[in-house]
Amino acid sequence: GVGTSFRAPLGDAYYRRIEAVEFALKADDGKAPWVLSQTMGLRVANVPLVAECPPPRELLDDGTVDPRRVFCLTIAPAELRRIRSARLERRGVKATEEKYSLLEGAAKSNYAERNYVLRDLKNAFDLTEERGWTKVDVTGRAVEETASLISELMNERCDGAFIENDA
Repeated sequence: GVGTSFRAPLGDAYYRRIEAVEFALKADDGKAPWVLSQTMGLRVANVPLVAECPPPRELLDDGTVDPRRVFCLTIAPAELRRIRSARLERRGVKATEEKYSLLEGAAKSNYAERNYVLRDLKNAFDLTEERGWTKVDVTGRAVEETASLISELMNERCDGAFIENDA
């Protein structure tokens, strides 16, 4: 009829990818760094690599986690600073710091400071090199693009038997 269009049904792979993106967005809050989930048939974890906190021992155990399946997502330092500053703002940390800044010796968060960000990134790069993990720069890249890239890399490593790529 008039004004109608035909749209092919969406396949299971499409819905699995949507679930993976939704999981990544929900898990990327830094509150639960060792969250495991069944997504697209995969066990997925978001583990922030912060200089002061050693990563979970399971991540460093090659018998538990195959290093070929670990991807270190990196980002340009300026973009990471912007994200961290916004996160501090949303959580009210900056306002609290300003309120108490007149107090002598008041502690201030260095979480978004340039040197702290650079040290965190260097720590992640060093650990990635040491462990043989794959570094993926996500600067300016959508979550869906990153997921697609990682899926392609895993398919190459698993001789195409990793994830269906049909829409």
